[in-house]
Amino acid sequence: MSQLKKQTISGIKWLVGSSFLQRAIQIISTVVLARLLGPAEFGLFSLAFVAIDALGLFKSMGFDSALIQRKDNIDRAANTAFFIIPLLGITLYLILNIFAPTIGRFLNNTEVVGIIRALGIIFVISCLGKVPHALLEKNMRFRQVAIIEITTAIIYSLSAIILALLKFRVWSLVIAYILKILYQNTLTFIFSRWRPKFEFDKKIALEMFHFGKFLFLGGVVWFLKMNLDNILVGKLLGVTALGLYAISFNLSNFLADYFAGKVYRVIFPAFSKLQSAIYDLKQAFLKTTKLVAILAFPFCLGLFLLGEDLIRIIYGSKWLQAIPILKVLAFAGLFNTLPVAMGPLFNATGHSKAGFWFGVIQVGIFFLFITPVAKIWGTVGVGLVVSVSSLIAVLLYLPFTMKLIQLKLSDIYNVLKPGLLSSLLMGLIVILFKYSLPKHEFGIFFYYRISILSLLALTIYLFSLSKIEKAVLKEIKQMIF
Repeated sequence: MSQLKKQTISGIKWLVGSSFLQRAIQIISTVVLARLLGPAEFGLFSLAFVAIDALGLFKSMGFDSALIQRKDNIDRAANTAFFIIPLLGITLYLILNIFAPTIGRFLNNTEVVGIIRALGIIFVISCLGKVPHALLEKNMRFRQVAIIEITTAIIYSLSAIILALLKFRVWSLVIAYILKILYQNTLTFIFSRWRPKFEFDKKIALEMFHFGKFLFLGGVVWFLKMNLDNILVGKLLGVTALGLYAISFNLSNFLADYFAGKVYRVIFPAFSKLQSAIYDLKQAFLKTTKLVAILAFPFCLGLFLLGEDLIRIIYGSKWLQAIPILKVLAFAGLFNTLPVAMGPLFNATGHSKAGFWFGVIQVGIFFLFITPVAKIWGTVGVGLVVSVSSLIAVLLYLPFTMKLIQLKLSDIYNVLKPGLLSSLLMGLIVILFKYSLPKHEFGIFFYYRISILSLLALTIYLFSLSKIEKAVLKEIKQMIF
């Protein structure tokens, strides 16, 4: 196994494992904090983050990603980026302080002004750590990145709980978050072992800006993509419909959020190292897509077939109206997960502009169709628009990807085939058994039924996968252990 492949596999394991551990820490700390603080404190903190998240898009303007992608003059480029990114952070901090009262009036809440101003300091602190963090990822040191993320999650949780016990109310969340960012950047500097020098290269700065500007604009498009549906559902259909939609979207997009996002962070620097070797890049792309498809197809079909039982177990019977929305959004989750290797491929080869324009088209479809469809079919219609626009985005990515690394349609089919065929067989057998087993509401028989169906689905899927392509399971086992 090549060194780069080992680094990539190790990076995915560290980041995915870290993601799930952070999620567990978050759930536990939220349960504790919910008993110490009231809904008003959480609401105020969340309201402040509307402004923080919006301005957060401007934190690095894509310079950190440009550094990861860069092949030459790395030290000089790092020093140049370190000169620019903190200036952006300071500028954002000043803008936030000046316009905080205006934001408060827009949000109809004066209490949020002081919190926004206090949280603004995170722009200055986090921008100081952007370059060393980018260098850690560029050098595939994801073990250290995972350790930083896990320890900072623990620091935030402990700090927030202690401060809440000391009656700091909403400020317990604010101070804990600032401490988290401060600790995270301190650890990043320690682990990276990189120290800045006063060095600025105008030519390199322009090159990095040219590359990074489309990543920044792509971030804006991504922000709209992930929030436009929520904004319109809340505005057109009300908060109850938004709650049902949000629950369904979170479940359907789980794999994209907690797995595909981590894979992206690892394979972007890996692809950047291979950008001049088209054959190796092609093989890495196909291998990544095959492994992602092996997870994405059964997850999507499983949500579609067993989503009702999942909603009952996790959220209870009062959330049953979310079931038809979940069935539609399951396909959005699939189409958001499958192309995970395409974005890093575009960025690693210097084609970030393509990813940006494909994203613009997807958001444009959102904007044109969500409102009329929502008025006719409600949240299910919104889910349908989201799923169709995600499919269209994949179909737009595909020809460009095929041309970029000389792929054939047969190559795409071969990497999708194991996951797709195994999932279809799994789905067919689950459907047969699902309607032959007696249906029960909550109780011992309900859990007995869902346990049988889940175990059956997993067994059939793994069995058929081993028959269709034996090498896949062997490779997955090798990667894990």
